[in-house]
Amino acid sequence: MNKLFFSFLCCLLSTVSTLMAQQPAPANYHANSRFEQMGTAMPTPNTYRTASGAPGKEYWQNRVDYDIKVELNDEKQHLSGSEAVTYFNNSPDELRYIWMQLDQNLFQKNSMSAQTRTASPMKKECR
Repeated sequence: MNKLFFSFLCCLLSTVSTLMAQQPAPANYHANSRFEQMGTAMPTPNTYRTASGAPGKEYWQNRVDYDIKVELNDEKQHLSGSEAVTYFNNSPDELRYIWMQLDQNLFQKNSMSAQTRTASPMKKECR
């Protein structure tokens, strides 16, 4: 049985590689041009990123610091807490608004997540 499976696998791989070799290269990619960009795989370098994708001289990154304090009272089955969020806009652009989203109890049957689903979750079957 293993010999039959191995033969089938070799035949399948051979067929797939033959089909892939027959497909034409994308129209915007010319393999013979040494200095052409590699399609969309490597972006054009700019002041924010080099050709390799490393940070450039004008690279910036925003930062968020979280200070989270939580207390769990196991006897009363009570959880309480507070959080302070400090956002640092290191972008050269003005930040006009911040979108923050807090998702709680995502897996509870009566959660907002369950009420906003467009399809019922798939059930697992054990066999």
